[in-house]
Amino acid sequence: MTEIVGDDDRSPATLWAEEKLRRFSAAATHRILLRRGTELGMWVGCGFPKSGTNWLCELVGTSLGLPVPVDYQLPLMFRAVVHSHHLYDERTPPTVYIRRDGRDVMTSFYFYWTRAARMNKNPRFAQGLRDIFEDLYGPGFDPDDVRGNMPRFIEYQMTVAPTTHGVTWQQHVRDWWDRPGVGHVSFEGLHADPVEEVTRAIGAACGTEPDRDLVQLAVDRHDFARAAGRRSGEEDRRAFRRQGAAGDWRRHFTREAGEVFDSFAGADLVDFGYADDRHWYADL
Repeated sequence: MTEIVGDDDRSPATLWAEEKLRRFSAAATHRILLRRGTELGMWVGCGFPKSGTNWLCELVGTSLGLPVPVDYQLPLMFRAVVHSHHLYDERTPPTVYIRRDGRDVMTSFYFYWTRAARMNKNPRFAQGLRDIFEDLYGPGFDPDDVRGNMPRFIEYQMTVAPTTHGVTWQQHVRDWWDRPGVGHVSFEGLHADPVEEVTRAIGAACGTEPDRDLVQLAVDRHDFARAAGRRSGEEDRRAFRRQGAAGDWRRHFTREAGEVFDSFAGADLVDFGYADDRHWYADL
């Protein structure tokens, strides 16, 4: 795999030190959330990684008139919307949780990891990803062979990867399902009717619906086209916001990839409303 060095010319030691500060601050902020978050008026935007959690936090923040700190290097202890991938805890302040089709999550994860492995933003993370890809595919790994690589990548995400991020996609979604003080949106629903999705979810989380004019402002301000500079569905594999569309998995899943995904999470896909039955991969 060819490494592409990013445009950050700071030393690896400096970049790693900043990353450690961010991790420390995020961990300390999570403890503050559980102990005093409700008292302080904090909110949480949560989802399994690569489900659209950043977008969700922006929408909720603007809808509520609250800041959404990004890449913070000091713990947060004020009214804000905090980005999270943690599991449910009954002490968590009002939360909006985002669910996304797990097949799109796997696809987005693949592109995120291959992009991060080529960049210099976090050298240790990038090297760790390169090591994973070499173990999975050998030294001749071609990141552009997405369809060929996807079956083994899905298997890794469903078996080995949870030891690092805690649980699988389906376990994370179920952990937040039907919890008090939690409103739910789906990535797909935010594309179809974002104002209704956000309004309903915030109301479910705190008992009071937000001003719809503010929600509309949030939707307009954080539209994918405005944030990324191109329309939703137009792909840029070099960008963090790669495509911003639902259903992209269909371009990258072979039947083998579908069978692998179904073997781990086929029943969950049906339960969450993303497939009518367990034969969804038959025509791939």
